[in-house]
Amino acid sequence: MKKRNLYVLVLILVLTVGYAAVSTTLYQQFKVLLAESEDFKIIFSDSIVNGARKKETINENEDTIVFSTENLGTTDDVNTLDYEVANMSRNYDAEVSVSCSTTNADVVFLYQPEVNTVIAGESQKGRVELKVTKNQDIVKNDDITCMMNVRKVSRNELGNEYIPEYKDSTLNGADPVLDNDKLIPVKLASDGTVTVASTKEEWYNYENKEWANAVILKDIPSKTYSVGETILESDIESYFVWIPRYRYQIFDEGNYTEAIEGIPTESNAKEIKIEFESLDTPPSNGSIKDSWLTHPAFTNFNVNGLWVGKFETGYEGATSKTEAQVNEIASNKVIVKPNTYSWRGATVSNMFKTAYNYERKMDSHMMKNTEWGAVAYLSHSKYGINTEVNINNNSDYLTGYSAVEGTDQISYPGTYGTDETVTLPYNTETGYKASTTGNITGIYDMSGGSWEYVAGYMPSPNDKSGFTTEELTNYSKYLDVYPSDSSIFTYNKRILGDAIGEMGPFYDYADKDGSRRLHNSWYNDISHFLSTSGSYFLRGGPCDHGGIAGQFSFLQYTGDVYGNLDSFRLVLAV
Repeated sequence: MKKRNLYVLVLILVLTVGYAAVSTTLYQQFKVLLAESEDFKIIFSDSIVNGARKKETINENEDTIVFSTENLGTTDDVNTLDYEVANMSRNYDAEVSVSCSTTNADVVFLYQPEVNTVIAGESQKGRVELKVTKNQDIVKNDDITCMMNVRKVSRNELGNEYIPEYKDSTLNGADPVLDNDKLIPVKLASDGTVTVASTKEEWYNYENKEWANAVILKDIPSKTYSVGETILESDIESYFVWIPRYRYQIFDEGNYTEAIEGIPTESNAKEIKIEFESLDTPPSNGSIKDSWLTHPAFTNFNVNGLWVGKFETGYEGATSKTEAQVNEIASNKVIVKPNTYSWRGATVSNMFKTAYNYERKMDSHMMKNTEWGAVAYLSHSKYGINTEVNINNNSDYLTGYSAVEGTDQISYPGTYGTDETVTLPYNTETGYKASTTGNITGIYDMSGGSWEYVAGYMPSPNDKSGFTTEELTNYSKYLDVYPSDSSIFTYNKRILGDAIGEMGPFYDYADKDGSRRLHNSWYNDISHFLSTSGSYFLRGGPCDHGGIAGQFSFLQYTGDVYGNLDSFRLVLAV
């Protein structure tokens, strides 16, 4: 039985609640009433304000949190502080409880944590959540005090050392967010074996082109995995890869309004300069060549990064490419896995609603055009493969495959098929070349596989996506909208960062099949902008497109089923 010595620490959270138009501050102070020689120290190890991580609000001594709250002026306004308390001791556990009080009858506490035991060397999360129950007609501040009592409990044996969460210094604070318990951090062996990663140890390294991976498991009662355990492939529902928030140096303003007749004599491809930054860094707003722009894929959702589907979305249960051709809304059929039949043949509306309803708590949605651009640009930086990724030329539309070296992938059509002399899976030396990193940690199917519809469109009377006008308005946050007067040559109507206009100049010439197409000057990928006859973007190209497919290719169509060649990709904005 443990020997219990009772010592009390007092943590005073003085909440200055702002009403109406005032900007206010929440002060949280940690006062330790024991001598340091007692080997008992508790620190704040994390701070999340209204859903946004704000670690910079923790002071240098890690005993105080200071931040500005949002205004509380209207009935049902809510402000939330989620904090993490870490026990730095090895000799003592800590029993922690919080009680809050206020003299303002118009403010209620929606959540107060009960007693939690913070084991030596470990951490626990807590929350203070406030709600206004009545409109505030005058400008005022009220103090609300929360007391945290900490009971110091002696241990019979030495506890663990406190080890902070692993952070990659290269990311400058844009590390993976795993706030939802469904996302499990994993490490992938070169053969594809998946093990649960410890977040206390290095599990990603972007300087070494090793991107962070996570999985969502199938809903199997009583099925759990511990750190270091191998996860059965049959238990995995979806793979995701972390794209950290970054700014990039604009290399081309993309102001092109025509295509040059003839074949370009040299490639315009170059390493894209990227600097990672956290959500709390003021965004860069450059718009001209050589200036810096925080990529709009991150500012749109105001996030520290995005979890992107590692593969094209598959259809659960399909045993052939034909069975995966389904035009319906069915979030329960979503899988994101290798060696899976890509879900093809749906309208943009059905794809969008399937992705949107997949994991609402993690803000799941269909990949936007700018989000495609964010992945493509990172792939072509020093943190990625820094060249064009190999095409997935598997004609069964199986995810994660790569063209075998020596097959014709120079023009259109290229060599495609299912035989291993033509195409190989993601977990082979050949397969790695189809990844955005050149290794197994990257994102696949960005060249070939299927055409991928992205959530990027222009208003058009020929819109056949299945969306109503009202839906396009309601879902506007999840759609990149281009000008309604766009046409096939108006590359200047691009959104900087979408990997469209910036891939110029553009060229008009005939491919091997004799048909004339528009191509960019990076890798000669097909490059057709939106028009009234084709108002939705497709990206990547299908399995047979050879040299005109790639992570920088784009085409336009009506939003309707595109010959059962159209698929889509999932993104989580946590």
